[in-house]
Amino acid sequence: MDEVNEKIKLSNKIFPYLSGLSADLLFWAAINTIFLTTVKSLSASQVSLLSAISSFVAILSQHIVLKIIKKIGNIKSVKLGLVLLFISSIIITFGSSFIVISIGEVLYNIAFLFKGMDIVILKRNLKYLKDEDSFIEIQSKSSLIYAISTMIIAFIAGFIFNINHYLPMIICILICFINILLSNFLYESKLQKEIIQKNNSKFKWTKVLFLIVLLYGLLYGTLETAQENGKIFIQYTLQNFISVNKTAIYLSIIIALSRIVRVLSNIFFSNIYRKIKNKFIIILNINLITAISFLIIGNLIPSNIIGIVIMSIGFCMLLLSRDPIMNFLKNALLNNCCKENQQKAILNFNLSRKIVRCILATLVSLILLKVELIYIMIILLIFSLVYLFFVIKLYKLLNDKENV
Repeated sequence: MDEVNEKIKLSNKIFPYLSGLSADLLFWAAINTIFLTTVKSLSASQVSLLSAISSFVAILSQHIVLKIIKKIGNIKSVKLGLVLLFISSIIITFGSSFIVISIGEVLYNIAFLFKGMDIVILKRNLKYLKDEDSFIEIQSKSSLIYAISTMIIAFIAGFIFNINHYLPMIICILICFINILLSNFLYESKLQKEIIQKNNSKFKWTKVLFLIVLLYGLLYGTLETAQENGKIFIQYTLQNFISVNKTAIYLSIIIALSRIVRVLSNIFFSNIYRKIKNKFIIILNINLITAISFLIIGNLIPSNIIGIVIMSIGFCMLLLSRDPIMNFLKNALLNNCCKENQQKAILNFNLSRKIVRCILATLVSLILLKVELIYIMIILLIFSLVYLFFVIKLYKLLNDKENV
C-alpha cells in the first residue's frame, strides 16, 4: 500500500509539469501563422481552412476516441496523446504540402482528446488519497507553468524565428519528446481501475453536467473569439493614428502584459477560489462582460491614448479569466460526475469548446464581410450578458448539491 501511495504522490507531483508543458505545442502557438505563411507559403485562407478541417475531424472522431480510451485505459491514452503531439509537430515542421500539413493539424487536435484523460487520472488519484481539495491547487499550478512558459516564449519566439525559421519548431519537437519521457511517471490507482471496469453504466446527462459542459463551451469559446478579434481590434485602432512599425511594437507590449496578467491569475486563483467557492464563476462571467465592454468603450473614446489604455485593460482582463474559467468548470464537472463516466464527461467538456469556437469563428467570418469589427465585439458582449442567466442557474445548482 505504501508503494502505491508513493507512486501516486510522485504522479501527482509530475502532473503540473507534464500537463503545463503539454497544454499546447509550445512555440507553435506563438509562430503558427507566420510559420505557415512565410515558411510553408500558405495563404491566409488556407491557414483558416487548416483550423476548420482539423476541428471538424476532431469533432467527428469523438466516438471512436472514446472507444479507444475505454479499451486502453487512461494512462495509455495520455501517452498516446503525447505521441500524437510529437508526430504532429514533426509533420507540421517538415511537411511540404497543404495536405501533409493538414494531416499534422488533424493529429494535433485529436491528440488533445486522448491527453485530456490526464485530468481524470489526477482526480482519481486524489480521491484515492482522500485529498480532493488539492485538485484546484494542482490544476492551477499546471496552468501557471503553461502561462509562464507561453509568456517567456512570447518574448523570445520572434528572435529565435529570425535566427532560423525552423528553430522554434525544433525546440517544440524536443519539448514534445521530453513530455513523452515524463509520462512514464504517471500512475493511476489500481483500485480505481477495478471499480471503473466493473461499472459499465451509460453516461447520464444531469442538469448540472449539462450546464457545466454548455457554459464551458460558451464562456471559453466566446473568450477565445474575443481575444483573437480583440487583438486585431486594438491593432486597427492603433493604425488610425500611428505607423505600422510603431503599431507592431505597442501591440507586442500589450500582448506581453496580458501574458503577465495570465500568470498572476493562476498564482492567485486557488486562494480566491477557496474564499468564495462557487460565486467565482459569476465573477468570471462579469469579468468577461467588463473586458469586452472596455474594448468597445476604448474604441469609441475620442482621445487616442486613453482609448488604447482602456482597450488594453480590457484585453488583459480577457487573459485574467481564461485559465480560471477552465479550471473552475473542470473541477465542477468531475465533482458532479460518476467515476465511470468521467472519460465521457471530459470528452464532452472539451468538445463543447471546439463546437462553439467553430460556430463563432464561422459567424465572425460571415459578419465581417458586411460590417466593421466593433459590431462583432458588441455581439460578443450581448452573448456574454445572456450567459449570466445560465451562470447564476449553475451557481444555485452547485450550492444546492453541496448543501444536501
